[in-house]
Order: sequence, then structure tokens, then C-alpha cells
Amino acid sequence: MRKIVIYARFEGDFGPKNALCAADGDGVLLPSPEGLAALAAAGAPPCFVRGGAQTLDEADPIFAAGASGLLIGPEAMKNPEFPRRVAYKYGTGAVLGLLLAGKGEAGWQALNEDGTPSGRSLAAWAAGLKALGAGALALELRGGGAPEEALSELLPLGLPAAVACGPDEAVSLAEKGAFGLILPQGEIAPARALLAQAGFSALVKGETDLSDVRFDERGLVPAIAQDARSGAVLMLAYMNEESLKKTLETGLATYFSRSRQTLWQKGESSGHVQRVREILYDCDGDTLLLKVEQSGPACHTGSPTCFYRALQTLPGGRSSGEGALILQRVFALILDRKQNPKEGSYTNGLFDKGVDKIGKKLLEEAAETLIAAKNASRDEIAFESADLLYHLMVLLANAGLSLEDVYAELQNRHAGQ
Repeated sequence: MRKIVIYARFEGDFGPKNALCAADGDGVLLPSPEGLAALAAAGAPPCFVRGGAQTLDEADPIFAAGASGLLIGPEAMKNPEFPRRVAYKYGTGAVLGLLLAGKGEAGWQALNEDGTPSGRSLAAWAAGLKALGAGALALELRGGGAPEEALSELLPLGLPAAVACGPDEAVSLAEKGAFGLILPQGEIAPARALLAQAGFSALVKGETDLSDVRFDERGLVPAIAQDARSGAVLMLAYMNEESLKKTLETGLATYFSRSRQTLWQKGESSGHVQRVREILYDCDGDTLLLKVEQSGPACHTGSPTCFYRALQTLPGGRSSGEGALILQRVFALILDRKQNPKEGSYTNGLFDKGVDKIGKKLLEEAAETLIAAKNASRDEIAFESADLLYHLMVLLANAGLSLEDVYAELQNRHAGQ
């Protein structure tokens, strides 16, 4: 059965009229953050907030308050770096691009905030929102025109689009390839019935469809935890349907203990919790992959990963077992030396002499890495590259930057590729 997501149009007393919001789960689209407290007090689901933040520092409290994401509109074009950073930190699913569309004599075009023509095509404006980090579009028509026509101009971009419509248009838009539908809250039930008759499974945003997950005869599915930043494989455990739903509900990895026959939250006693960024399932649906932010070591032995013992290392197959996570650990040590100087520390010696000394060492290590490459020695290249990376991280720390700044820049450069 084909699937489609439904958003509900909210017209309550918690914010401006015609706000977009989901009837259930984490799919609310609210034009301003002011209504967050009132919505939470009324038992409404977490919100996609519009406005109220122009920097990541301003967005962090909004997410901390329970928001699911940000709804960005035309105004985001003025500060493109902001939504990109939000998308990097919280995932592209946390950024939804609002596309206002109108049809004039020249055809469909994007509209400005005040409803005036922007002079740009829908596709061009949508491509701009995608480049800003939007993981999907919310398409809303102003004036006349068929929403199916506007949707057809966006589909070649490959960016999921939810379209504002009524129940009578739901099936047609779903068949045309809409990712989601934005419906008045009271019209969700009839639209769902029509969609079901046409062979679509309609989920209200926030509901999770577990039908593609294949639990075994014991009701279990293996779950691999992977560090979301470094890609390092951390551990393997098992989930049943209850623990998977608990994980989705709390955002903290919760597994099923086969020996104790009970649920257990990772880090419940040690504090080494796993905050889940994304859950994937494989082509057969019988294995889950959790991309997590690991707090502390993942293994009960104190190792960063449970996979720290090599059964056999084949030629050319040397591995740290941590992947890029080791960069984070080394950088954390460099920052500690900067904040808590240690007598005799080589790192503190570099900090004391400043950027000129650090830069000189960085150039020296770059030259030695090049010489190693010309010598075609794998071990020598790896050794000198480690020195080069270390001195680069000292340079970053001295300048008040972090690895996250570099990751974000790389993410921006490769957005959409």
C-alpha cells in the first residue's frame, strides 16, 4: 500500500489563524514560537516553529522547549547560513521550507511574504530552500489554480512536498506524487477514507508506521547503534515493538534484554545515554540502524565502542575501531589543555607561543606528509597525517573554532549532492 503523510491545519486559539499544525505526534507547524507554552499546556504535540530565531544560539532553546523543527519561509533567504546550521545540528527533517505559490499570466511563481510576486519560478525558489537545508516543502497556494499543477513543477527537484488542499483533492495530489497533504483538522477523517479507497495508507504527521519492520518469531529485531558524527559502529542489541516505540517517543535508545526479558534504556544507570538522531532499516526490514549521539563510552568495559577486539587484521586493514570519533577525543583533550594548562605539555607550549608557532608546525607537518606520500609508504603517510591533523586541531582550538564548524562547512558544500 502506498503511503502519504497528513498535516492538519490548526485554527485554534494558541496562535495566528491558519497556522499549520499536525493533529497528532510531532508535526505541528506554528508561525511563531510564542504559542509553544500555551500549546504544551493544552497537551498539543511538539511544534515546527516559524520565526523567533535567526541564529543557532536562538534556535537551541526552541528545540530544548520541545519543538520538532523550524518552518522557514522567504525571509530565510536573507540569512542562508542559519537554516543550514540548524539542518546540520538537528537533521534536515527539522527544517521545513514554506513555499507560497501563485499563478499569474506568466504561469506559476513563488510569492513573497506579503503575497506579492517574487519574480522567481516555483522550482527556483524551492531549489533555494533545499540549498538552505530544508528536508521537505510545505506548498500553499494563494489565489486560483490547481494545486496539482504547482506540484508538478516541484517534483523534478526530488524534494518531498506537502500540499495544502481539501479532501476532494487529496487522492489526486497523492497520485501526482505529493509526499504529504495539509488538511483542515476536521477534514482529515474523510480524506483518509478517500485515500484508503484509492490504495493509500495515510499517516498523520508524528505517527510512525512500523509495518515495514520485520520482527522475528520472538518479536525481536537486531539494532545496530552507530555514532552519528563519526560513523563508528558502537554496539549491537535487540528491540521489540515496545522498545522501538519507546525509543521513538523519548528520543533515547531503549532496547530489549533477552536475558532479563525486559526493556532497558541505554545509560539508565551509567549516564552513558544514546540520543537518537535517526533510525534506518535495511532492504529486508529485519535489521535496524540507530544513528546516535553517544554520551560517554558505549561499552560496559569503558571502551568507546563494543567492537574493540580484532579477531584478525588482514594486510592493509588496520582500523581504530572508533572511526572519526577519535578526532573528537583528541580535540577534547586539546581543549582541556587550553582551559587547564599542564606543565611540560607540548600542546600548552604551542598555545603559549601563539598562532605563528602553531602555523609553522602545521606547515612542517604538511611538508613531511607530502614527503611520505612521495616515498609511497602507507605507514609513514598515516603517521605524518596524524601529526598534521593534530596540529590543525590545535590551530582550530587556538582560534576558538571546533570540529563542528568544519563539519558544518563540509555539509554546506555537499548539500544536495
